[in-house]
Amino acid sequence: MWKPSPDPVYVRASVWPRCDLACRYCPIDEGMENRTPLRLARKEHRLSTSAYLVNMEAIAAAGVEGVSFTGGEPTLRPDLDRLIAGCRPLFRRVELTTNGARLHRFAAAIKANIDLMKVSLDAVEPAEVTRITGRAHGFRQALAAIDWAVRSSVPLGINTVLLRQTAPSRDRTIEFVRKITSGASAPVYLSLLDFYFTPSRRVEWESDFIPVNDVLDRLSARYGAPVEQERFGCRFWWFEVDGLKVRVKDSWSATMRAPKCDRCVSYCQEGIYGVKHSAEGWFTTCPSDREELGVHLSEGLTSEERSQRVRSVLADVAQARVARNSFDRMVKVHTLRPVAVVGQSVTTVP
Repeated sequence: MWKPSPDPVYVRASVWPRCDLACRYCPIDEGMENRTPLRLARKEHRLSTSAYLVNMEAIAAAGVEGVSFTGGEPTLRPDLDRLIAGCRPLFRRVELTTNGARLHRFAAAIKANIDLMKVSLDAVEPAEVTRITGRAHGFRQALAAIDWAVRSSVPLGINTVLLRQTAPSRDRTIEFVRKITSGASAPVYLSLLDFYFTPSRRVEWESDFIPVNDVLDRLSARYGAPVEQERFGCRFWWFEVDGLKVRVKDSWSATMRAPKCDRCVSYCQEGIYGVKHSAEGWFTTCPSDREELGVHLSEGLTSEERSQRVRSVLADVAQARVARNSFDRMVKVHTLRPVAVVGQSVTTVP
């Protein structure tokens, strides 16, 4: 079977703080992936194109080899094409995660510079997608983005968040994606992602979280043993399904934690799997807006000041080690009561 290449450590580069969708699993109130201390989360602090790229240069120079553009929704940022083109010479891998909102505006830049475009599609029924995304146009928009990538020979990943409510239709989702991407000449895969806990989505997480090990067992029984791919901060399991590659992301069995994680009251599900840079220049390893957990790469810093701040955050990456009981600890820290029912498997926390 095809063997995936190792992934580099990525900076998740959030370029826009808002989205045109309102997905039930997305921590909108917390800033999605653009989590920034409240004092900075204002339009006047949003970095210009040139200032954003100066920060990306410093991050790349410090040894980070991949950049993944995210948001909010990154295609809502008017200068996304310049950011993408500016990062292309800096990083070994350049990726973009989008729902396809204004994809047409940046099609040329994406095709010329992106190694992988990821599109979110969490179900195959329009009504179900509307319920998950909170918007009637979500399904149509995602299909248009997928169709464009297939026709334009852009490498494509289709992201599906694992939810209890959509578990019965997982096989239909795999078959649907296989059919709509069958004409692709560039690589395509379907990525099944675990539903990360965040405080603002506590109710949804407790009712809709599915343990990834259950999903892996079911796919293995149907499609055979997967190929394992290690990446800093998580593990991927790859299945071959009638010509379609299906990837399961596992942050259930273990995650990477730095020493500071041991004393963190916000102990997260994802741990450290890269670094995050917000539209305002907030730089951290943590899915948090807490001031003490990151640094501000603001305009006006000297090169040495900027490099020093970048290095201080990357020290957490260098010190991170595998924590085998991280999921159980996260559940206990947040006193969660998840219930995931899939077939004969039931997970509950008293």
